[in-house]
Amino acid sequence: MPHITLECTANVQIDFQDFFTKLTTQLVATGNAPKLGMKCRVVASDNFYIIDGNPDYQMVNLLIRLREGRSEEVLQRFSKIGMDLLETFFKAEIKAKTIILSTEIKELIKGLDLTKNAIR
Repeated sequence: MPHITLECTANVQIDFQDFFTKLTTQLVATGNAPKLGMKCRVVASDNFYIIDGNPDYQMVNLLIRLREGRSEEVLQRFSKIGMDLLETFFKAEIKAKTIILSTEIKELIKGLDLTKNAIR
């Protein structure tokens, strides 16, 4: 755990490997997320409509799903780490006013979310 999904419009251009490396390093450094459980992926959509349909607009949502049990303070810290990193990677788009960034934390219920990690 956690499962990290970067949902975005297909016109987003960043080094996703660099983004995920920095994100997971910072999350692990909190002491509240195990490195062995990190799973990251990008889900990009070619089909999108933002505000008025301008095809130059972009959207990025960072979804972090993890097992319940962490304090609200820890969850807020994870969200802030994610937003700070998004803001770093998308400085130009923020300045150009062409992007919407968001973070989302979802807790998975113990006993209902099953995982089998054969990599360990």
